[in-house]
Amino acid sequence: MSSEMGEIHRTGRDINDVIVHFGGQAESVFSSLAEPGRLSIQKKADDLAAQYLESNPNPDYYDCVEIVSEGVSTAGNEIKASSGSWGESVDAALAAGVGIPAAKIACKRITMS
Repeated sequence: MSSEMGEIHRTGRDINDVIVHFGGQAESVFSSLAEPGRLSIQKKADDLAAQYLESNPNPDYYDCVEIVSEGVSTAGNEIKASSGSWGESVDAALAAGVGIPAAKIACKRITMS
């Protein structure tokens, strides 16, 4: 294996390790959120997954997770506002990537039905 190929493989592994580590942290943060904040984030993810399903009658779980998690991230201010007194903790949780576990839940619901 050339050194260039070794570098590409190592870089890919490093990126994957970061995604796995970040995903685990996000799930931990999501599960530790107070219920009003968690529900607010999950509601937005569920709404986005329903929109995804309307556009994609044969939904792909991984595609759905990517699109929904991005949508949750970009809807941060809306979710924060709908979280009432929990808005600041929701804002911090969104920064920690909790859109990913919320998207996984929402997308599992539409792809497993």
